[in-house]
Amino acid sequence: MSQTHSQTAAEAVGEALTADAAMQSRAELRTAARIIGILLMVIVLAVVIVALFGLPALNILALIATALVFAVLIAYAAGF
Repeated sequence: MSQTHSQTAAEAVGEALTADAAMQSRAELRTAARIIGILLMVIVLAVVIVALFGLPALNILALIATALVFAVLIAYAAGF
């Protein structure tokens, strides 16, 4: 893939991980790469917390995730 412009790391990751890279703008690729990166960091953090504190920590993480999803749904319903 020959490109004339220089790529940032986020753009390179975005192109590698999204199937429709040719259809996306550079801003969309950066946003996708950031979302994927944040998601991977959250997963790694959850694995580390469960490894350190055991399965009860997984219950706490699940409750936090449930509250976050509930908040996102309320914000979406409110029009944000």
